[in-house]
Amino acid sequence: MKTKTILLIIGLFSFTSLTGIQTANGQTPVTDVGAGIQREALWEQEKGILSEINWYNVLIKVLNGDIKGLTAELVGIDQKKLESLQKVSYLIKDYKRIKQTKEMLQKIIQVYTEKLPKLVQDQNFTTQQAAVIVQSFDLILDDSSQLTTTILNTIIKDDLFMMDDKQRYDTINSIYEDVRRHYGTICYLYNKLLYASYQKSFDSGSLESFAYYYTLYN
Repeated sequence: MKTKTILLIIGLFSFTSLTGIQTANGQTPVTDVGAGIQREALWEQEKGILSEINWYNVLIKVLNGDIKGLTAELVGIDQKKLESLQKVSYLIKDYKRIKQTKEMLQKIIQVYTEKLPKLVQDQNFTTQQAAVIVQSFDLILDDSSQLTTTILNTIIKDDLFMMDDKQRYDTINSIYEDVRRHYGTICYLYNKLLYASYQKSFDSGSLESFAYYYTLYN
């Protein structure tokens, strides 16, 4: 009886061990399938994130007016949509240059309205010299204003749209460069005249009056 009991226990143990092994072996494929499904789900999520990042980069390029190197295949859109993006990008690039030109003109106006009046009333300059100074500043301001106005007039003309994107931008950019040079000229002229006044004040021993006049003292 005791021998039969031992044999029964051994048999039961063996059965349990084998069953456990089979169960463990049988779970392995299930675990692999689950991991595969999980990996697939993560990849779909990653693809979605990458797609959003790609579009974000495309939009940044468009807003910066520079979409060089982009193709319809790379962006994942058809050629017609890409051309629409390019058109928007070029227009933004034109607008930014126009805005910069207007800002440059405002700087010229600021020098003209805030600094010139002080300069022409400087006692170190004669009335005739002051008249020449005003005339010189007038020429710079007038030409800068006309150049800036030319941009706006050129854009609204129908024949402008006969230009391609490069020709249109080159036209706008050339005007911007002219206005920028005018700003450099008016700043240079003002600084040279201010130094001339300083030199006269130095020679006459009236530097303190010069400093007070130009509010160099608090």
